[in-house]
Amino acid sequence: MMKKKVLLFAVFFTALIFSCKTAPAFAGAESDGEVLYRQGRYFLERGDFSLAERKFMKVISDFSFSKYEPLATVALGDTFYYRKEYLSALEVYRRFVKMRPGHEKTPWAELQIANSYFAQRPSSFILLPNPSEKDIEVVEKAVAQYRHYLNKYPDDDNRVLGLEKLEKAEGILIERDLRVAEFYRKKGHCPAVRMRLKYISDNFTVSTEKNRRRIAALNARCPLITESEDTGESEETADEK
Repeated sequence: MMKKKVLLFAVFFTALIFSCKTAPAFAGAESDGEVLYRQGRYFLERGDFSLAERKFMKVISDFSFSKYEPLATVALGDTFYYRKEYLSALEVYRRFVKMRPGHEKTPWAELQIANSYFAQRPSSFILLPNPSEKDIEVVEKAVAQYRHYLNKYPDDDNRVLGLEKLEKAEGILIERDLRVAEFYRKKGHCPAVRMRLKYISDNFTVSTEKNRRRIAALNARCPLITESEDTGESEETADEK
């Protein structure tokens, strides 16, 4: 009896694994290329990235002149992205944008280029240095790409998502510049403070009340023009007098 139960469980478990790895037949598909593409999407949506990659690569190699090849290419980029292989995703998206600038999937690829940069931003884990104090070149690239996407595709369906991500990315750069400005304020170097505040004003939209208060405090301590600077004296010299 025990052996029979074990056998039934083994059969059930094997069938379960097999069913999880087998995509639906997708009856009514117009071509084998469509079937493979839809199977790839099926596996991608379920997080089976290895099988999804295989399906999309098969479409790209065997149906390179079909309408499903560009769809599979972008989906391959998405597969790398969701698998957190951001450099591979960037390579696929960039190549797609270059080769098919007018395709219906190009706006998504442009947005995903920005997302792939932003996904590589420094960690904000509490035991590590603040992200604004690390190398955040990828965040600068993300901001530039989000702006490019939003300017180029003002009516795209994913515009709201792009705006939200841009605000988050800009927030990291604003934090960096505010920390630098606050450092210079402690050193009594108001010209550098004002230079940083001007950079923030010229390049970003400050969206949080906390940061607006920090900027107001810096402006209060370092007015736009001080009497000492107007007479050509440094603030440190004026303080000594």
